[in-house]
Amino acid sequence: MKKSLIIILVFLINFVAFSQEAPKMPKYIAKNAANIFYYDSNEVIDKIKVKKDEIGNLTKKSLRVYNNKIKDVSFLNFQKLQDLEMVVNTLGEQASSDRDLAMKLRKQIEETIIPIRDSVKKNEDKLNKSLKDVLSKKQYKKWLKYQKKKKQELLPKPPKSNNNQNQSSMGNRNRSRGGRGRY
Repeated sequence: MKKSLIIILVFLINFVAFSQEAPKMPKYIAKNAANIFYYDSNEVIDKIKVKKDEIGNLTKKSLRVYNNKIKDVSFLNFQKLQDLEMVVNTLGEQASSDRDLAMKLRKQIEETIIPIRDSVKKNEDKLNKSLKDVLSKKQYKKWLKYQKKKKQELLPKPPKSNNNQNQSSMGNRNRSRGGRGRY
């Protein structure tokens, strides 16, 4: 009786200990990290509710110019981004346990991504300036909201695990109490 109880206890402990795997690292996409993406001009016109053809045409022209410049940036940096993506995706799992490798990887990412992101930002600022001149305040505000949403879609989603779900449900319970937590 005691032996079977001990065996069951050991089995349960092992099952619980090994059932919680580490979350899988999301695939690294260098273009997303550099904020390289293109706007669909028809979707933008619908989202910001442009009614007049003249304003719609000027908006489409601004978006076309922006998309062309981003295509140039993407083309010029294609090989760098592809190499970085390959390195990060192959060494990413090892980097979580090796601090030196993680630091080298982070430095390589920063050296590659930051200059590209800066050039994308400059083009984005030019686009926003041209749209601010064309759109009404309300439309421009919708444009900025739409732009922010598109950028957030590029961010990697956190890996899902049972542990994360338990923590989020605790957070919701605490939130319903006005952030006071347990009594």
